[in-house]
Amino acid sequence: MRTHIWLSVAISFLVLLTLVPLCAWLVSREAAVIDARTREAHRAYQTADDAITEIRADIYKAALAFHQASTTGDSAGVERQLATIRGEVANHIGTLAAFLDSTQHSQLVALRRGLEEYWGSAKASGGQPEEVLRLAERIDALNEANLSLEERQIQRQQHKLRQFATAAAGLLLVLGVGIAVASTAYLAKLEGVSEKERTRAEKAEYELRRLSNQLVSAQEDERKNISRELHDEIGQLLTGLRMELGSLSRSEVDGAFRARLDSVKHLAEEALRSVRDLALLLRPSMLDDLGLEPALRWQTKEFSRRSGIPALLDIQGKIDQLPEPVRICLYRAIQEALTNCAKYADASRVTVTVEQEEDLLTASVQDNGKGFDAHHLRTQGLGLVGMEERVRALQGRLTISSQPGKGTRVALSLPLAGGRSAMA
Repeated sequence: MRTHIWLSVAISFLVLLTLVPLCAWLVSREAAVIDARTREAHRAYQTADDAITEIRADIYKAALAFHQASTTGDSAGVERQLATIRGEVANHIGTLAAFLDSTQHSQLVALRRGLEEYWGSAKASGGQPEEVLRLAERIDALNEANLSLEERQIQRQQHKLRQFATAAAGLLLVLGVGIAVASTAYLAKLEGVSEKERTRAEKAEYELRRLSNQLVSAQEDERKNISRELHDEIGQLLTGLRMELGSLSRSEVDGAFRARLDSVKHLAEEALRSVRDLALLLRPSMLDDLGLEPALRWQTKEFSRRSGIPALLDIQGKIDQLPEPVRICLYRAIQEALTNCAKYADASRVTVTVEQEEDLLTASVQDNGKGFDAHHLRTQGLGLVGMEERVRALQGRLTISSQPGKGTRVALSLPLAGGRSAMA
């Protein structure tokens, strides 16, 4: 459906972009035609007007020549001059015939006839050109009327061109406004749908985060319960078993039975140690009984004991009075970072730094291991995901920086106000 709508919009814009230059070209072409017609009309008028002016001048020259002939008696000279004038007049009349309208040819014929009569009667009368000049005036008036008619036709053509341009502009405007309105309405609809989807996604993310926080909290409570059960129940049972085995070992038994009894006692002690270690890893009781700083010191020592990697813990500030969510988040984040270091870093030294400021808690775990390209970290294990979710739930920030051969640094920052609000 969306593809069809966008295709329709694209076709509409294409039609609009095609019509705009087409209408501009049509208007420009018609304007050029009108301009050429205007220039041609004025040129024809000017040419005809010049021809009529020359005819008048030639008639006056002929009248003057006739007058000179009557006073000087030079008939031969007058004849030559008159022949020249008649030739020029004939040329001018030919020019008029080429430029005057066909409806005006009758006036031109009358002018020719009047000139012929004038040439024939001028010898006897001495040349009276008034009638011929009146004919020339009538042709001049017709020439001006013809120019006025041509100008009116040009004005009508220009008016039609303006109407066409106005109609084309109106059509293009309506089409553009229609496309703009339709596109805007559809974009507004898409924006509304996008806003609803964004709101739905935010709600889903909030719900997912809430459930994740509940899951983390439930997991922490379950770890606490399991740790207590292992320490109190299983630990006490194993302790009682070890004591009973100790009592039996003090009884008088043969050597073979004593050896087997000592072996079972040793296994019971190993099982008791494993249960206690497991209980401490799940949830160290010192985190609740003694506070965060002793729990972190035990964590780093236990990491060094298990991995053989020296670990240095540097704590600046008082961190035992932190809110419960912040304490749990910090402890689990450092625990996960140390676990990853033991698994993947191949390091020879680890530094754990915790610093509390007035309203911010920062911590980092830095190793000198083989590192990796942090820009190409495509997947994250459940441990890193859980760490990031814990930090994000408290409005904190977790960053992992590393380069091949230069170790890895895991840093987090937690706003203490966010921790208090989360605790509340």
